[in-house]
Amino acid sequence: MKTRFTYFLVFAFGTLISFAQNLPEKGVPLLQNFTPVQYQNRGKVWDINTAENGIVYMAADKGLLEYDGKIWNSFKGSKGFTRSLFIVNDSLIYTGSDLDFGVWKKNKYHDFEYSSLYPFQKDVTEVYEEFWNVHYFEGDVFFVSFQNIYVYKNEQLTKITAPYKFTGSFSVDGKLYFADEKYGLFMLESYTLKQVFEYPDDVVFEIEGIYHHNENIVIVTKDNGLYAYLSGELSPLKNGLSENLKIAKVFSFEQINDSYLSFGTVLKGLFVSDLNGKIIHHINKHKGLPNSTILSLHYSPSGKLWLGMDYGVSSLDLTNNITYFYDYGGDFGTGYTALIKDDIFYLGTNQGLYRSRWIDLNNDAEISRFQLVPGSEGQVWTLENIDDNLFIGHDRGLFVLKDNTIREMNTHDGIWTILPYNNFLLTGNYNGISIFKKDNNNWSFLKKMDLIYGSCNQLIIENDNTLWVNIPNFGVIRAILDENLYPNERFIFSEDTFEGNNPYLTKNEEGIKVNTDKFRYTFNAAENKFIRSTEITNQSKVEGLLSGIYQYNPLLPDYKFYSIYNGFALEYLKNDEKTITQNHALILRKIEAFNNHEKILYYQDAILPYRLNNLKIEFIVPNKDDVLYQYKLNAADDWSSLVSDNTFEFLDLKHGDHKLFVRAFINGEFIDANPVSFRIAAPWYRSWYAYLVYFILFLLLIYSFVYWQKISLKKQRKILLIKEQNSLRVQAEKYRQEILLLEQERIKMEFNQIKEQLKVKTIELANKAKDNEDKNRLLLILKDKCNLVQKEPSTSKIRWHEMHRLLDSYINVEDKTFEIQMDALHQEFFRKLKEYFPGLSSNDLRLCAYLKIGLNSKEIADILNIQPSSSYISRSRLRKKLNLRTEEDLYDFLNSF
Repeated sequence: MKTRFTYFLVFAFGTLISFAQNLPEKGVPLLQNFTPVQYQNRGKVWDINTAENGIVYMAADKGLLEYDGKIWNSFKGSKGFTRSLFIVNDSLIYTGSDLDFGVWKKNKYHDFEYSSLYPFQKDVTEVYEEFWNVHYFEGDVFFVSFQNIYVYKNEQLTKITAPYKFTGSFSVDGKLYFADEKYGLFMLESYTLKQVFEYPDDVVFEIEGIYHHNENIVIVTKDNGLYAYLSGELSPLKNGLSENLKIAKVFSFEQINDSYLSFGTVLKGLFVSDLNGKIIHHINKHKGLPNSTILSLHYSPSGKLWLGMDYGVSSLDLTNNITYFYDYGGDFGTGYTALIKDDIFYLGTNQGLYRSRWIDLNNDAEISRFQLVPGSEGQVWTLENIDDNLFIGHDRGLFVLKDNTIREMNTHDGIWTILPYNNFLLTGNYNGISIFKKDNNNWSFLKKMDLIYGSCNQLIIENDNTLWVNIPNFGVIRAILDENLYPNERFIFSEDTFEGNNPYLTKNEEGIKVNTDKFRYTFNAAENKFIRSTEITNQSKVEGLLSGIYQYNPLLPDYKFYSIYNGFALEYLKNDEKTITQNHALILRKIEAFNNHEKILYYQDAILPYRLNNLKIEFIVPNKDDVLYQYKLNAADDWSSLVSDNTFEFLDLKHGDHKLFVRAFINGEFIDANPVSFRIAAPWYRSWYAYLVYFILFLLLIYSFVYWQKISLKKQRKILLIKEQNSLRVQAEKYRQEILLLEQERIKMEFNQIKEQLKVKTIELANKAKDNEDKNRLLLILKDKCNLVQKEPSTSKIRWHEMHRLLDSYINVEDKTFEIQMDALHQEFFRKLKEYFPGLSSNDLRLCAYLKIGLNSKEIADILNIQPSSSYISRSRLRKKLNLRTEEDLYDFLNSF
């Protein structure tokens, strides 16, 4: 079962479009296709509707689809396939599905949540109900299955049983119709089904749509075409549309407005007709649809006709006067140029020259009708009607079409453009400019123009003797020609003169201009230079326009021709009756707060945590093309630049209240959205509990400070005491060291004194000992001598002489006693010296002892009864035996032992 209904609403704030418009009949309106992958593989689309704000919703196999013109969203509802829907507003939607119907409501995060209203969902019944239609009628919601109608009113359900079996239901002009498989068409009146008519006995009816025309009720059937019901009689309509629909098998129907109808078929795609049955458009897979089986149709208030197909979803922009001819089958190629002559449309493409009757370009046929002109194979760049002859600028040269026959005129160079000039014909070639002259109504090649070379793809006459030439990748040349077409003067404007790509020459009432993809330049003849306009060249309104093309090709007063990739486009200008009023809605779609680790959706009145003080905010004018957006955060700020991106990001926002202002720029006017207010919570360190903690910490700090002062004072006292003790200890140590030094000095002095005394005593001892010995020895000898004199007086003289000699001899006698005493005094010193220096003699040892106790050479000489010089010699000999160097002190060396 497949049914459709038609309804009309006037939006309070959304998009209001009223039509008194003639749809262009030639070509396919702007078509946009969506594959199942784009809408998350949610299956077939069975029903389509538009909310007041312009967002499109669709009932699909796997739930509810939402499309705002840029982003698809999907929501899962009941288990069965979703078959139908009705939109009350952008936050409340009713849907019907297999074995279920229910309501969708938006939660605080702007996501839809589904609630079932079907009372038998958990009960096992013999009836398998599929709800293919949902209607909103007189404030109540009607869910329609094959078997029943469920009326949802005041949260209560009332069931109306089908006379036999419902095959469709339709809301038309404030009336609700129901088609019964057996008993005909019924209309609802006061919750009662009133029969409108019965089916003819000889026809099996399956109604797919109903519309009113004049006083007739027109019935759209699946297999039997169109029927009219008037004055109690049901009769088939006899027209070409009805016959086509019989063959194509209607599956869906939608009334576009008061003038046009649309029919979705199983076999032959989409038909759009007027109310009189004239087919305006027949669009199928050959003309761009991804599939020719149309399951659902919906005409949105924005002027787009939506198609749900067996594979994919498409939309047709019926408000656009530009229509398209795409070469999906490889029949004619990319159109470069076109011309109408004698009601024949000539098309120059990359494949050759094609022709078709102008009327055959109407879009009522299943396929386009183009025929290749024999002999024109190749690239055709330009067409000109000169003297009622069709001149062809071709990749192989210049040709002319006479009596439907191609004739060569010149095949030296490929021809980009053709320009009649006085009695001459100028052609811009792949290399230079060719000049043709007319003699006796015949054109012949005259010469190549001097001084201009390169690929001349544009020629424009400014006045009688001024020629402009455009040479890609080189620049623009302004040439002043004489009577022989010789360029006396040339002014070259290199390509660098113009910012942007693909400079393109044009001429209008203001003079010569050059357009690029960024700017428009106007030639100033007085200054002989181009002046750039501050206005950026607008992007083309034609989809797929060939690169570098900024100028249309006029065909007729009411048609323009555009070159597009893999085809061509026509713009229909004669739409004087078109009156379209559009009040677009700029709506908030989503606010997302995020940081590097997490993100959350904002909902109304929520306070965002400070850690998520980065916001991504999405606004949109739903399902509207060519919209620019700008914003400002807080009223005092400046507006941002206009951009096509409808998503804004704000990073590292301060805490507190903010208000976002957003507006859209459409067709030269601004549309403001309601300001969005939101609050970002203070960081945790500035929250009330943080301040409470700060207060407690402050009190603790004061207490700690006081306590710390006490402890510090105590510590300071202790430190001072320790310092004082240390100072006293250091001072005591200093005193001790001083005393020790004094004591050491005293001991040293005493030692030196003792040493000196020892020296003196030693000398005294030595002298005394020597004197005593000398005396004793002398006395003994003298005693002996005296005794001998007494005994022998006669020998007295001799004895006196002996005593005299004795005294002399004792003076020279070695004093052994003194040596023995010295040896005994310095025994340990001598032992150490002998240990290190075994070669020392006893005299050497004694000399060492004398030196150790500090005797000088003279004193030693006196002791030893030698001359001082001998003492010096002895010391020198001793130094050699002790192996002393000259700089070493003998006294210090001896005292080291």
